[in-house]
Amino acid sequence: MTEPADVVVVGAGLAGACAALVLSRTRRVVVVEANRPGAGATGAAAGLVNPFMGRKARPAWRHDQALDALAALADEAGGEHVRRTGVVRPAQSPSQSDAFQAQARAHADLDWLGPAASAERWPAVAAPLGTLLVGRGGSVDLAAFARAALATAVGRGAEVRTARLLGWEATPTHINAITDRGDVAARRLVLALGDGARQLAALVGLPLHRVKGQTVRLARPPALTPDHPAVAGHGYVAPDGDAVVVGATFEHSFADTRPDPALDAGLVARAGALVPSLADAVVLGRRAGVRVTVPASVSPRRLPLAGPLPGHDGVWIVSGLGAKGLLTAPLIARWLPDALDGRRALPSELWPSSLA
Repeated sequence: MTEPADVVVVGAGLAGACAALVLSRTRRVVVVEANRPGAGATGAAAGLVNPFMGRKARPAWRHDQALDALAALADEAGGEHVRRTGVVRPAQSPSQSDAFQAQARAHADLDWLGPAASAERWPAVAAPLGTLLVGRGGSVDLAAFARAALATAVGRGAEVRTARLLGWEATPTHINAITDRGDVAARRLVLALGDGARQLAALVGLPLHRVKGQTVRLARPPALTPDHPAVAGHGYVAPDGDAVVVGATFEHSFADTRPDPALDAGLVARAGALVPSLADAVVLGRRAGVRVTVPASVSPRRLPLAGPLPGHDGVWIVSGLGAKGLLTAPLIARWLPDALDGRRALPSELWPSSLA
């Protein structure tokens, strides 16, 4: 490439793949990824789409816009990796039942089903107090979606290079992304590194907390049909063909990032509490990854960090997506072209004032 690319995107997980997909519509994009695209935390997650989170099912940040962005990017990348089944949330206590019913009255895309109606509609789900149905929820095969998004970008002329970013240097006309397999010149550099951010000196001061998460794949019992909604409570169950994906653990202190078979029993127990026929399900495999999140002390809503990196002209970062990646990565990617060109800044909540 004799001329600088318009944008180098570093990282081919969910955030980087979404950014590359959107930017490739109008720009020459080079994606730099040290491992296989869609690996890391993206490859380990179950990809639950649940825009009404927490014990009281409060709506996620800009959830309508986020769902629209996810649907649009998924369709652009082929669409077959998204399971638009909805999510059912069995109430775990009388107070949660009250909260769920209040949310169902307040939001048109939520429905409340009492115990009898829930048992009739979803007999495989343990819901003695009723369930909240999140109609626009579902799940996504994240690794397949990321790879499909990159393939679409490549079809438009983008390039994917297997290399590890070591740093960068600015010149009067462009930025050199320095990798272990040569430099890549670009006018803008977008760092969507996830856990890899800690390996770069310029990023070590950012408030990014590492969390290891593990999921297991279980054989799907006949009582749970392939098109059954995902089930979310204390943990979650997402049907995936002849299997279900169950998650997830949250380890804040760890030395080994590999999957741990000792955690299988706890995850199976969670699955059985939501879907009793999974209590004795066969474990088909396990996956683990490290995601990074922004502490509540810095971002009260635990939003990602996204914006220009202070002190580094032309360098942008999208990181700290945590467990909300599916509801933030497509939306940030949708905003990114205007932000890079200075036409419209990203929302201020994505770069807390304490980091300015």
